[in-house]
Amino acid sequence: MKITIKSKSPIFKKFIEDIDNVLSKTQLFTADGGEMDVENYHFQDQRDRLSKISLDFETGAHPAHIINEFVATDLVYDELAALQEEADIKASNV
Repeated sequence: MKITIKSKSPIFKKFIEDIDNVLSKTQLFTADGGEMDVENYHFQDQRDRLSKISLDFETGAHPAHIINEFVATDLVYDELAALQEEADIKASNV
């Protein structure tokens, strides 16, 4: 699915790009081939990276960190589900 961002806000676009960059590096499996879960270092690292993404306004205000640990966890789980679905589709087309 291709998404076109219609807004012109560079701050919003950077925020979305930063989230996308983190999520796109999510690994479906652990280093030993197991399923990724919240106890794994990579999962926790992805969650922490997402939580640190901020909206940086030029007004001199402090950066707004609007992704909390719960939202970040759900985003990582959603990415893992999408990766698994993609892998399942590829496997069924072999």
